[in-house]
Amino acid sequence: MTCCSTEIDKHGLKTILVPTDFLEPSDIALQIAIDLAKQQKAKIHLLHVLPFLKAADKMEMMQKQLAKFTEAKSVEIVPEIRKGKVYEEILKIQTEKNIDLIIIARHNKTESLFTFFRSVTEKVKKYAQCSVLVVGA
Repeated sequence: MTCCSTEIDKHGLKTILVPTDFLEPSDIALQIAIDLAKQQKAKIHLLHVLPFLKAADKMEMMQKQLAKFTEAKSVEIVPEIRKGKVYEEILKIQTEKNIDLIIIARHNKTESLFTFFRSVTEKVKKYAQCSVLVVGA
């Protein structure tokens, strides 16, 4: 983790942000967030960012992702879809929702996907004003 971990120790977690692209590494990040949220009685903001204007079935995909986790029913999860640059929207919601922790997945599927997500992850780690936990390859 990077950044404000002493703040988390003092006050506990109240809000967790999990950016998702609906792939397996995002599921792992969501599972970790659910486990932490149950322990800390925290709220999870599940975020999908669209770099383009096509949003039609993304909320349904988000609901399907949540349905994989039966224990998610015991935690407050707020799904949200935004449009824009992925890392910028992650940082905006982090500020708007006063997020304590971002749990973000790093991918290693194809070179182009890896490069894109590594770039997003690195920018989030660099500019986030809260702790960031990177999960995955």
